[in-house]
Amino acid sequence: MPKFTVKLASEEKVWTEECWAESPEEARKIYEKKGFAVLKVKKKITFSRGKLRWRDRIIFAQQLLALVKAGVPFVRAFDLIISRTRNPRLLEILSGARERVVDGADLSEAFKPYSRDLGILFITALAAGERSGRLAFTLEKYLDYANFMESTYSKIKASLTYPTIVITVSLFLVFLLTTFVIPRFASFYKHTNIQLPTLTVFILSVSSFMKKNWLWIILFLFLLALLYKYSVKIKPLYLWIERLKLSVPFLGEGIFLISSSLYLRTMSFLLDGGIPVVQASRTAAEASPNGYLREKLSLVPQRVSEGLSLSQALEETGAVEELGIEMVKVGENSGEITELLFQGADYLEKEFEFKVRRYLGILEPLTILFLGLIVGIMLLSVYLPIFELARGIR
Repeated sequence: MPKFTVKLASEEKVWTEECWAESPEEARKIYEKKGFAVLKVKKKITFSRGKLRWRDRIIFAQQLLALVKAGVPFVRAFDLIISRTRNPRLLEILSGARERVVDGADLSEAFKPYSRDLGILFITALAAGERSGRLAFTLEKYLDYANFMESTYSKIKASLTYPTIVITVSLFLVFLLTTFVIPRFASFYKHTNIQLPTLTVFILSVSSFMKKNWLWIILFLFLLALLYKYSVKIKPLYLWIERLKLSVPFLGEGIFLISSSLYLRTMSFLLDGGIPVVQASRTAAEASPNGYLREKLSLVPQRVSEGLSLSQALEETGAVEELGIEMVKVGENSGEITELLFQGADYLEKEFEFKVRRYLGILEPLTILFLGLIVGIMLLSVYLPIFELARGIR
């Protein structure tokens, strides 16, 4: 949400204030409702001063839950939470939401402009709690979900840390050898008359290319990373990249499993909170970590509203594990869909953890073997001519 500088006037003075609003018109209305004359509204350039992590969201939700249970008025609750908050971005969100509550907005409406930071699920949970009169209950359910999400993403990061470090070190070592070490041997071989092996010629050619163009290579990789980062703004390219991820061995299977688990768990949470199936499926689609699967799951609400059951709509998309769809079918027939969605999500999560452990058990030795093989080939190509030269001297 953007921040605006508003120039105000009264009979006695002219002054400026700052506020958070969706648009200049909304910022103007905020102060006109208070009886001030608005002279000028200007958008203020701000820079993000912190990222809202799952841990930040959990702490905030816990504080809000405690104050709601204690019956503290919302404005007072905001003041108490703001006084204890250190994350700059969360402070901005709370300040903006507080202003909206003071102006008469519901809690869910107050946080709606910040759905990208807090997640659409949090906003939906607040709306469900306000509609049912069970705000504390839905916040407790949201906290269970948020703790699960933090745990899941922590496991994924922990699983990828070791392979990432090994692969990075391997690439750096290969770059170092081909760019700075091997060229020194090349200059030595120029002064000898020995016939260089094919392997050595190839490695020296690669090394020469790397030495001459290493800056361009780094620039190309940087531009590639930049293109990947901003590919989300080019929808066809973004969906192609996200679909490509699903076809990568090991990685694709892991993404599909965790996406299915998160979708089922989110649906379970929303349906348990009294959210209708169409709205719940629209929100749950956003839980998937893969853009291509999100796009496929976003078709489910439309198909359900046209008369299909949830299991039939999911079967059409092919964006959820078959076991998960079977659990949905059983739940629809038995009338216990919330519980079976939760059980399906739990099973898929355990399956994901099992596959991660198995893949890491394969990946770690393979990575080390690959590194040793590459370095061994490079060193062999360098020393083979030296062995030939030593044999000639004898």
